[in-house]
Amino acid sequence: MENVMNAVSRLRLIFIAIILVVAASWLISIPAEALTSGFWRLRSSIVYFTGILAIGSMSIAVILASRPVQIESILGGLDKFYRLHKWLGIAGAIFAILHWLAENAPRWAVQQGWLEPRPRSTTPRAAAATGLDPFRDWRGIAEDIGEWGFYVLLVLVALALWKRVPYRAFFQAHRLLSATYLALIFHSVILMDRSYWSEPVGWLLAALMGLGAAAAFISLFRRIGADRKAAGVIETLHYHEANGVLDVGIRLATAWPGHDVGQFAFVNFGGPEGAHPFTITSAWQRDGRLSFSIKGLGDYTKTLPKRLFAGQNVTVEGPYGRFNFKSGRERQIWIGGGMGISPFIAGLHGLANRQIAGQVDLIYTTRAPAEAFIDNIRQLAEQAGVRFHLMVEQQSGRLTLDRLEEMVPDWKEADIWFSGPVRFGDAIRDAAVARGFPLDRFHQELFEMR
Repeated sequence: MENVMNAVSRLRLIFIAIILVVAASWLISIPAEALTSGFWRLRSSIVYFTGILAIGSMSIAVILASRPVQIESILGGLDKFYRLHKWLGIAGAIFAILHWLAENAPRWAVQQGWLEPRPRSTTPRAAAATGLDPFRDWRGIAEDIGEWGFYVLLVLVALALWKRVPYRAFFQAHRLLSATYLALIFHSVILMDRSYWSEPVGWLLAALMGLGAAAAFISLFRRIGADRKAAGVIETLHYHEANGVLDVGIRLATAWPGHDVGQFAFVNFGGPEGAHPFTITSAWQRDGRLSFSIKGLGDYTKTLPKRLFAGQNVTVEGPYGRFNFKSGRERQIWIGGGMGISPFIAGLHGLANRQIAGQVDLIYTTRAPAEAFIDNIRQLAEQAGVRFHLMVEQQSGRLTLDRLEEMVPDWKEADIWFSGPVRFGDAIRDAAVARGFPLDRFHQELFEMR
């Protein structure tokens, strides 16, 4: 399990590498005169370049959205998938804007008299050289589809990024993005310079768009994770009103591959919301049972205590994630902020059942203490041989590195695992590193759906 800074740095390198590979494939596929034959030829090249970067970025983003677990270990877990997916989606939208501007801004300049109209001789080289364009009759349709697809893309990306938009709308927007992406594939195939298809850029785009189209259809037909789903029923429910946490026990009726402590699953309780990701708080006992502790944070999760009932059918997809305490060092400090405690509850079960080993201090910081919930964690900690430290922020203030050192004097000898608010974790990490703590021994979950 790599530390969070190394993970982010690695993701940045992968992101940059993707953009550079697509850009390089285009650069080696064009003749030198494409960039030195006057404004209109250069503008045509830029239109193609930005369009290729846009569809290339979007293709990989759509592929990652289909959750291909075959490459999960390469990226370090599904939480890394979604970080890279988000970056590529934003990049695709930015490149699409630049593509639209490169296509339209010169036309506006001509209309204003600021620029001479394009000479006829600067049409795309393939059509000019051969006089043939097998998709000539479709070009107008492709242009219209591309323009409207561009507008829809911008709206849907904005909805996906705006966290005030309800999850249900976010979920539907992502499905519409798959349909929009397929429309933009049509636009790209029809309008791309015919000569590109025999060059490296064409081979690369054909592969990316082929895989992207397959992933888009998987999304549209609701087949994402279909081979990793298990059916079950709700067996137990326990609502901790003091902190708004609902404990849900599920008994599975179909096969489940098992899971490591700290992993999560997508749970669908039915209704239009679709599946939501929740950390599995129970260790796998091969008895077909899973537990989840769900905090009422949004419009959907706040309604679950009233909507769910024992015997209700559910679908569970997973497991996913690599936040599993496997760092090779037994001395560990676990810090759970708020509902970031969930993977550590699973860890306590794992320690108690000897599924994992370690000498652990668990620090739980909360603003909404619930006695029954905390008592359960304390009992699990005793069974697992873990030293449990509780910090209620209204009474003790927020956890700082100085407070951590008071509770765990040998903290520098341990690996630190953090789950909770990102800024909180960043503050602890930065302070620890400033005092000489090795960066590769601070582990932090990056998972964010949006």
